[in-house]
Formats: sequence, structure tokens, C-alpha cells
Amino acid sequence: MTLTPKRLQRLVKHRERLERLQEGELASALRLYRRREEALTESLDNRESLLATAHPAGPLEVADAEAAMAYLRRVDREILARRAALQHSASDVEEERTELLARRRDRKAIETLRDRRLEEERIERNRAQLRFIDELAATRWQPPATGGAP
Repeated sequence: MTLTPKRLQRLVKHRERLERLQEGELASALRLYRRREEALTESLDNRESLLATAHPAGPLEVADAEAAMAYLRRVDREILARRAALQHSASDVEEERTELLARRRDRKAIETLRDRRLEEERIERNRAQLRFIDELAATRWQPPATGGAP
């Protein structure tokens, strides 16, 4: 099958649509990354606020201390889980970026091929037009043939 400029143009449009879809995927991955980043920051803030209020001025209540330690363990587990989720999101974002760059390179390659084909067709049309003009000029300025020899 020959890749005509018209077919190449359709391919370019299709690749542009795929590129836009990939941009949407990347935007979605970035939104998820930011949400997870905010959740991690919130957990870190919770931990810091607990540690800042851990030293009361008065007598220490055992039940309060145990509750605070249990909460601190829960927050620490939550922080570990959110860091892992954030790392996973970061790798997803990187994959989406890589895929988007690949799609852009693909589209640009097809555009370049299309432009070359259009240029080749333009050059061939010009050559054909010049050949036609040369043939027309040759037949027009050719001396008339004589009917007999003197």
C-alpha cells in the first residue's frame, strides 16, 4: 500500500488524537500524584503536631500516653503507606511522560514523511510541466516538413 500525502495526513490526524489522549492520561497521573503528595504532607503534619503536644506540663496520664503512642504508630504506618503510594504515582507519571514523548516523536516523523512526499510530488509536477512546455515549444518551432526533394 502506498502512503499518499492524503493518507499520511489522516495518519497525522490520528496520531494527534492519540497524543491528546496521552496528554489526558499524563494529566490524570499528575493529579493523582498531587493528591497523594498532599495526603503525605497531611500525615506528616499530624505526626509533627502530636509530637509537639506530647510533653504536657502536669502529671502524665498512662491512658493518654498509651493512646498517643497508638496514634503515633498508626500515623507512622500511614506515612509509610503514603510514601509508597507517592513513589508508585511518581513512576506512573514518568511512564506516562515517556509514552507521550514517544507519541510526539511518532507524529513528528509521520509529519516529516508527509512533507517530503508533498515536496516530491510538487517537484514531479514542475518537471512534468516543464517537459510539456518543452515539447510544445519544440513542435511549435520545428521547421515545416517539405513535401519533395529539389
